[in-house]
Amino acid sequence: MPRPEKYVSRADLGWGESPAQAADPKSGLVIHYDSSNQRLAAKAHEECLAYWRRTRDFHTGPSRGWADIGYSWMACPHAYVIEGRGLFRVQAAQPGGNSSHYSVTLATGPTDVITDGQVNAVRQLRQWLMEPRSSIGGTVLGHRDFISTSCPGERAYALVIDGTFAKPPTPTLQEDDVPGHHLFKKTTAQPLAPGQWASLQFTERDGISGELYALVGVDEPNGALYDLSVGVTVEGLAAGEEFQLRAVEYEKKGDAWQPVRNRPIDSPVQAGGSGHFTYSWKGDLAKGRRVRIRVVSYGRTPVRVTDATADVFHWAR
Repeated sequence: MPRPEKYVSRADLGWGESPAQAADPKSGLVIHYDSSNQRLAAKAHEECLAYWRRTRDFHTGPSRGWADIGYSWMACPHAYVIEGRGLFRVQAAQPGGNSSHYSVTLATGPTDVITDGQVNAVRQLRQWLMEPRSSIGGTVLGHRDFISTSCPGERAYALVIDGTFAKPPTPTLQEDDVPGHHLFKKTTAQPLAPGQWASLQFTERDGISGELYALVGVDEPNGALYDLSVGVTVEGLAAGEEFQLRAVEYEKKGDAWQPVRNRPIDSPVQAGGSGHFTYSWKGDLAKGRRVRIRVVSYGRTPVRVTDATADVFHWAR
């Protein structure tokens, strides 16, 4: 298999050749994480590159004093493999395996979402490293398999144990008429104050848990076409009270995502007590934007969204 298709090299980062000692790891690939949540899945890819540069500064600074960034690579939530020390270098990642195994960090914290693109990036990296030039074994381990540590976190280590990272990579579909697809679910209640719009917070995507607001992201270089359908269950509405749903596009302004385009509102009126409301929208999303679902109730007392699902299809433009 060729090098991972979405690959950021040291040269792309403006870094020269790694000064770390030479090595020829053959025994496999080790998964790592960050000890704190980074929320990179909810940010633009540029934030992943900024995180990687900060990590290198920290590793080579006075606190660590290492020759280079500690890891061989990073697999980011946007499906990129970002080079660290790279091929044929000793790492500072997993004591007892720095010369025998390569390392890849997901840069996720304890409750950060691990995206399907991130998983596939690890799979592509593993398969590439198994080619004749580097010829590693196919074993995938976690940092905790070498020393006593929480790394790579419970979620990532579960994927190590069940063999998810060791599966062949999913082929990238090139046909314009074949959409990407995600299924979002919300399994925890979200209170709503009367008359105040709120972004609907989902709790998992494609079976992987996390704090999720954006249904369509910014990964496609020219934006995306999308088709979404949302179902929301609400408790506490009295008869005749109105509940509204709409899709809203967000754009990064400074350090925060701000609403820039409201899509049409659906305004069902409740028959009484609790109800299930649906909303659907087809849109054309500009480069660098995300889509959230916003909801509001116009009753006299607070209500709760008890559960929700969102079925999302998207096409690169």
